Amino acid sequence: MERDLWNGADVRWAGPEITRAGVSLRPGDRAVVIDAGRHHVTSFSSLYTVAGTTRTRPRRGVVLRLPDGSEVTVPRRHLEVLAPDHPLTPEPDGEQAAWWLDQLDDWGRDGIPVSAFVPASCPAVCQVLHPWDGPDGEPVRWHTLANDPGAAELRASYQTRDGLVHAFASRSGLGGHMGELDAVTAAALVEVLGHATTTPDDVFVAVWVGWGDVPPQRFPGAAELNTQGRGHILLRGPLTGVLDSVAVDFDRPTAGLWWPTDRAWFVVTEIDLEWTFVAGSTALVEQLQQDPRLEVIRTSFDAPLNHCP
Repeated sequence: MERDLWNGADVRWAGPEITRAGVSLRPGDRAVVIDAGRHHVTSFSSLYTVAGTTRTRPRRGVVLRLPDGSEVTVPRRHLEVLAPDHPLTPEPDGEQAAWWLDQLDDWGRDGIPVSAFVPASCPAVCQVLHPWDGPDGEPVRWHTLANDPGAAELRASYQTRDGLVHAFASRSGLGGHMGELDAVTAAALVEVLGHATTTPDDVFVAVWVGWGDVPPQRFPGAAELNTQGRGHILLRGPLTGVLDSVAVDFDRPTAGLWWPTDRAWFVVTEIDLEWTFVAGSTALVEQLQQDPRLEVIRTSFDAPLNHCP
């Protein structure tokens, strides 16, 4: 049991009903391990020496976070590891991803093309720009920033809209979404893409293992994928499952690559970019471009991966 615990593990309390520091645990309660290391359960145990009293051996335990957000430290021996309560489940067959892994182009000396991450067998591809976070958390579009009068004095210093927007956003103190979709954009994509596949309830999802809050052990048995040096674990479930973060604490969706079993489209959110690629039919790309909830730019498979025209 002790060897199986890790930060981020989903567990069930299998001990007796207890209350510690105002937090109650009953048999069967679920929680997430936020610190699997051995820690003193008894507070101020180090003060025994200062007080001149006999120091008893402190109890040690695991720090849990309950669904209501409260935290408690408990003995390890009463914990049972569970599969996460998540709509996406481990997919053990890595061959399910072979169809697109085998066709990815290599990173070139002159840059990385879109086709190094997105399968070029799809007819068309576009970039879905992640909106910036405004002063009050409101979404701010790239087009808005590029055409803001305050960006005029920067325009001569930048040849691309990408550089101009980044410079003006930085000056304005706006936050970006690098490497992950914001929840609003993700929900809009899921709605559109759900109507563009015959298998919306059977979608493959690859999650980057580098997220510090996504322990791979949380989905035991999931196949491991290697995409140009990016390690991923493979999950499977309904399309709407990409809206539920697989991380322990992150609220934003963390799915990086997703595609339906009928291969009608393919989505890539590269960890170093502030936009998401969607490949599919020409009609799908045009539909995404016309959706008022999204800011979409048509691109090509041989375009530079990190270029936003």
